[in-house]
Amino acid sequence: MPASLPDIFFVVLDTHRLDRLGCYGYGRGTSPNLDDFARRATLYENAIAPAQWTIPSHASMFSGELPAAHQTIQASDALRPVFPTLAELLGRRGYQSVGFCNNPLVGVLDNGLKRGFDRFHNYGGPLPNPPSSNGHSLFTSLYRGYRSLLERVAHPIQQTIAASADVFQSILHPRLVALWTRYANFKGNTAASIADVARYWRSLPRHQRPPQFVFLNLMETHLPYMPPAEFQRRYAPIVKDEPAAREFMRIYNTQALRWLLPLAEPYSEVEAQTLSQMYDAEVAYQDHLLAPLLAWLDAPEQRENTLVVIVADHGEMLGEHRYMGHGLSVFEELVHVPLMVRYPGQVEGERRKEAVSTRQLFHTLLEGAGITQVAREETSPVETAPLSLRSRITFDAQHPAPVVSEAYPPANVIQILRRRDPALLRAFQCEAVQRAVYALPYKLTHIEGVGERLYDLVDDPHEDVPLANHEDVVQKLKAVLQSHLAMAAARRPTQARSATGNLHDPQVMDRLRGLGYME
Repeated sequence: MPASLPDIFFVVLDTHRLDRLGCYGYGRGTSPNLDDFARRATLYENAIAPAQWTIPSHASMFSGELPAAHQTIQASDALRPVFPTLAELLGRRGYQSVGFCNNPLVGVLDNGLKRGFDRFHNYGGPLPNPPSSNGHSLFTSLYRGYRSLLERVAHPIQQTIAASADVFQSILHPRLVALWTRYANFKGNTAASIADVARYWRSLPRHQRPPQFVFLNLMETHLPYMPPAEFQRRYAPIVKDEPAAREFMRIYNTQALRWLLPLAEPYSEVEAQTLSQMYDAEVAYQDHLLAPLLAWLDAPEQRENTLVVIVADHGEMLGEHRYMGHGLSVFEELVHVPLMVRYPGQVEGERRKEAVSTRQLFHTLLEGAGITQVAREETSPVETAPLSLRSRITFDAQHPAPVVSEAYPPANVIQILRRRDPALLRAFQCEAVQRAVYALPYKLTHIEGVGERLYDLVDDPHEDVPLANHEDVVQKLKAVLQSHLAMAAARRPTQARSATGNLHDPQVMDRLRGLGYME
């Protein structure tokens, strides 16, 4: 095992919008510590998440595949063993992999995302398992036995909630939401997990140890919004000053169904401001908690041989386009995410403008660990260097970027909408798979059964008015999207393939050849 292998520190800021960070131009001072980190890192201005919510996005970052390939797109799905994960591949390289996770969808469900980790500490859900002492007292032994028994009881219940729309809807009653958001660690414990990571990192011997892969998932910016009072006072003054705002937030924090569904009517001005300011307060609180860990990582001995990634798995709609949450669209508020990478030895910051996909973190981290190729059953191996973010490939409208995002509607949400408001379901095309493909400044959104919408993200960054009279650009981007979906379909395990893409279709073959992907 080479002595020069870098440690890898991978932080996912779950549900974090790009436009609420100072390093991306936000002016409210919400992120001084992340901004400081970004000044000495490579900041990617146009990073795109491969999916709009947690499970498929993590599955893509951990496997390097589009959701159309890995098919881990519902809460009841599991990443198939045919797709080796980052932790598995780094483990074969000699890394010790440890996870600290606040999102129950990653840390609790049996969905393959924990595969390959030597240890995985979960802070979310009713049975968190933070690091414990290595003592062997009678109390410790009894506690571990008691916990093991509880896990055997709780595990099938948690899996059922993920798989059953009826059970899922039953736990969304406001009285139950108030209970599980406060007492079942729905958002984990941001402060404890960051402290535990720092404690673990400091406990490592400086010499004669395996290289480390440390994964940290933070959930502070996810609903419900309940930041400490000092952050509310500074960043959400509307809650202090206006009783209507305070009462709206108190009730909204228990109405989990409203976090998921499109809006029948837009938010009022007070409601929109309340949600926006409270989101900022959560961003600022999380940034405050990250300060000591980021300072530790900035020490010279860490900078020299540590590859650090800070990324969001997806963003959050706060009423834009009459959407809330992160389940049903590929608008920029959801899929255009913050991404900062500090490469080993990097001391000067850099800003990169090309469109990149956060699934490329898989290839970037493996390349950093000296892994040049990933073998896969049934398909050709993957070379890591061409897709690594360190490559200097750039794209424009004449050479479209292979950057694709996909939104598969969460099945549980769709079933609830069918029962409660079928008209809303139809009005927002909620059952349709939505996809986006980028060739900056253009973004093409494709809604299955509806059609395409083309946007110029420079002139229209909020995607308010689709472009007309750009049929040549539409056709080029449609060809790129269809070709990449065809390649993704070809990379699925045999038993999981469907008609989404067909490499034997003559038109698809011609498009692939025309784009240079096949001879």
